Amino acid sequence: MAYLLETCGLGKDIGRQNIIEDVSLHVKKGEIYGFLGPNGAGKTTILKLVTGLWNPTRGEIFLFGKQMKNDFRHALKRMGIVLEYPAFYKFLSGRENLELHREYMGYYRHGSVEEALKLVCMEEMADRPVKNYSLGMRERLGIARAVLCKPELLILDEPLNGLDPSGIHLIRELLRRLCQEYGTTVLMSSHILPEVETVADTVGILCKGKLKEEVSMKELSQKSVSFIEALTADRRKAAFVLEEKLNIQKFRIMEDGSIRVYDQGIQVESLVKQLASEDVGILSLGRKTETLEEYFMKLVGEDLQ
Repeated sequence: MAYLLETCGLGKDIGRQNIIEDVSLHVKKGEIYGFLGPNGAGKTTILKLVTGLWNPTRGEIFLFGKQMKNDFRHALKRMGIVLEYPAFYKFLSGRENLELHREYMGYYRHGSVEEALKLVCMEEMADRPVKNYSLGMRERLGIARAVLCKPELLILDEPLNGLDPSGIHLIRELLRRLCQEYGTTVLMSSHILPEVETVADTVGILCKGKLKEEVSMKELSQKSVSFIEALTADRRKAAFVLEEKLNIQKFRIMEDGSIRVYDQGIQVESLVKQLASEDVGILSLGRKTETLEEYFMKLVGEDLQ
């Protein structure tokens, strides 16, 4: 399969310190790829490597089917990029900053600035000086600048930082729209796993500079463990009933007080009846599957200790 972005054995050393080691990414055209990892895992370093800001110590980078060496000029014309905190001319307005970017890129399609502002719902703030913008507004303006020229590949480094819930929802819907309506491929890094889970097609899990796993959300749903989660008024009595009365051994009491039953042979309705017959108060009970965050912790938990 041909990939829009691919790295092979990518590595980066700074002095004697090994920052990135043997990272091979495979980003398909038209998908949203969530690049996950805790702070300090090396996510931003890899994004700097694939955008030509830094040179790799080892490995190869392929963009749009061509191997990149030291010349990213042609590839960058087809990309929109927001790395770390987006920088602007603070005394100019948001609209003026976008106009400057359009001139710099040589992109003169009529209405493109207004369209970019509308995409991130910033029409009303567009004529205010950027120095008066909040962190969330600057993040949104950075994304507007990145999508202004209709890039084939959009690279976003922690795009949800500084956003309130409505801003997060806005960016989530924007990314879906860019993929579905414009065929844009998105590579986004984040440490906010629940948000990535709602939007990504594929995730790459990074920890301490190494790629632990690359998996599609479809594959992940097939791998995820199914369980019954019960929240009761008396978890000790509930655990006693499960073990002694129902002979269920595969269960676990969680830190939040809920109980997870991993025995696939028992049905929710049956468990409700049994607990109720033993006078165990049930606050909530239902079948669930392992979340991306739980899968992530299972994969990298030991490395984080």
